[in-house]
Amino acid sequence: MRTLTDTISPAGATARPVRDIPDVARLSYLTFVLVALLNHAWFVDLSDPTPLEAFEGGSLATQLLFGSMLLAGLPMVWHLGLARLRPLASRPVLFFGAWLGFTALISADPMLSLRRLALYVIAGFLSVSLILVARSARQLAEAFAMAGGTILAASYLGLVLAPGLTMHSAYDLTGEIGHNGLWRGIFPHKNEAGMAMTLIVIMGLFVAAIRDRWLGWTMAGAAAVFLVGSGSKTPLFTLAMVLGITWLCGVIRSRWLRALLLVGPVCLMMTMTIGSIIFPPIRALLDAVMVDATFTARNEIWTFAIDNIAQRPLTGFGFGAFWLTERTVYGSVVDPDSNWVQTATQAHNSFLDAAIAMGLPGFVLTLLVFILMPTRDFLSRDADLMSDPPRLLFLRLWQLVLLSASFETILFNPNTPAFGMIVMAIAGMRMLTVRPVVA
Repeated sequence: MRTLTDTISPAGATARPVRDIPDVARLSYLTFVLVALLNHAWFVDLSDPTPLEAFEGGSLATQLLFGSMLLAGLPMVWHLGLARLRPLASRPVLFFGAWLGFTALISADPMLSLRRLALYVIAGFLSVSLILVARSARQLAEAFAMAGGTILAASYLGLVLAPGLTMHSAYDLTGEIGHNGLWRGIFPHKNEAGMAMTLIVIMGLFVAAIRDRWLGWTMAGAAAVFLVGSGSKTPLFTLAMVLGITWLCGVIRSRWLRALLLVGPVCLMMTMTIGSIIFPPIRALLDAVMVDATFTARNEIWTFAIDNIAQRPLTGFGFGAFWLTERTVYGSVVDPDSNWVQTATQAHNSFLDAAIAMGLPGFVLTLLVFILMPTRDFLSRDADLMSDPPRLLFLRLWQLVLLSASFETILFNPNTPAFGMIVMAIAGMRMLTVRPVVA
């Protein structure tokens, strides 16, 4: 039997029998990895600072969990054949990986950068392995249903049995106000719960198309209800945008209009965020038409980030070696009464954090790998989008995370539920350019 990525052999290669792995092993691995990528820190007590510090800094339990999954995934991918990874080794990806590694070696704190880079690479491999290990699109849908159902069941049961660990309260030590009573389920924060639920909605739609209509729609509906209960407005708005964009891509046949649909909203988001700091006329326009043009005070941290990028524009400060250091804690140029920058763990913008970690060359490579390359891969196929559920799945996941990247550093944070999904989506769209997916 063929796997999700089994195809005709590359030109000139000799066909060989497919090495098999039992379905129970495949499905168990897929489900476990999906649950861990969506959330590996369950039921965090926000009134206790110890687990919060461990979660932000990378706990030993997280390292052991990802290490154990790597030990399970590597033999599977090796057994099925490392040649399956060949289509992913494009020049932009290789340049991106090389520059990321080089800037980590010369970072402000090389050991810290290399430790965080190791977790980033492991999470990326696990995400790619999902489409390599799945025997078929149907089996991937079954794994989505099992993983999504596990997270939904635990989150809803937690609201009833352990509300103190699944809802925000006045005892939270996050330093935020106005979150009392908002649902976060098994996740450390309502925003992470909101992002995960949008991802599960998209997974549910895929399950409905591939595996079982009622199961998929029930899964998507339960996730949508929880998303509303989390009070996460940005994921809800982004989900609506993604569903609209992908529907239009299924209707429009023009490659240029499709490209504009996919890249235009991302460019608009970047203009509203980074552009509003660099270009005063954009800032003035946003102030005139928006109620909160500060984007919940993110403009302060964006300004601080851009000022520091200008100090090391070529190589940046190294992967994970900038935030919560002396430079950010004591080097703030904003209002001394504000502690936003001093306690920040990210720039709340993936593209700014790319430049902070890898300089402007890393920023350009990030645009190539996460935006331009997937756009090219998607446009390379002319088949009807609505009759190709795997392609539609990858497109929705990619767009959802990409549109959110202008407000959160999710492209460089393997602790977030969105990171693994965009890596899987980009790899999936790349695979579809050379390997037909078995329905």
